[in-house]
Amino acid sequence: MVSDSYGRSVGCLPRKRVVLNQLKNFERWNARVKYGSRWMAAETVFSSLKRAFGEYVSAKKFPNMVKETILKASLYNLFIIVK
Repeated sequence: MVSDSYGRSVGCLPRKRVVLNQLKNFERWNARVKYGSRWMAAETVFSSLKRAFGEYVSAKKFPNMVKETILKASLYNLFIIVK
């Protein structure tokens, strides 16, 4: 049960609707939206990437971090094709 949710609108009407649905019947809301479920394929790929290249990037600047991540993902895709 969500006990710390705030049902009054603080500027975001869609969030208010979700919170009110959660407070009304959390189990039904949870079953309907499958909250907490993770897409297994995506989690498997993230796990494989981390095992292949580690959890961290070595670049210090954000644009270079993005480039390094794209490079790692591209290299991972090449590994998958070669297998």
